[in-house]
Amino acid sequence: MADLLVPVLHYLFDRGKWREEEPVDERAYELQREVLGEKHPDTILSMANLATTYHQQGRYGEAELMKIKVLELRREVLGEEYLDSLQAMHDLAITWNSRGRQDDAIRLMDKCLRLRRTVLGPGHLFTKRSAQILGSWKTG
Repeated sequence: MADLLVPVLHYLFDRGKWREEEPVDERAYELQREVLGEKHPDTILSMANLATTYHQQGRYGEAELMKIKVLELRREVLGEEYLDSLQAMHDLAITWNSRGRQDDAIRLMDKCLRLRRTVLGPGHLFTKRSAQILGSWKTG
């Protein structure tokens, strides 16, 4: 059932319609959690999507709590060096920076960057993106 919501979510995401996306994200997360359980990778992805929607709405406190949970679950289920876990680190660092927690954001993004260099290599787009963001925080 939640798979039917994916095209709608992509449509809303691509257009930046965060207010309209929120109830769809919430429903997808609820369905995944009920059917697959909280620790299933698809459920964790739905939670991450909802956290991104909260962040884009400027609801950084709610986004932060969810992103912390996403990172914890991804580390537990997938391991710290898994691509989704690295993305969860990256995303949480972004939210911490948005909340004014620059020191925490820099530490986490630095860790994410070190792991991405190891796992993906220094030339990978994701590695470069983390390096770019971290550099801007350190010089800004």
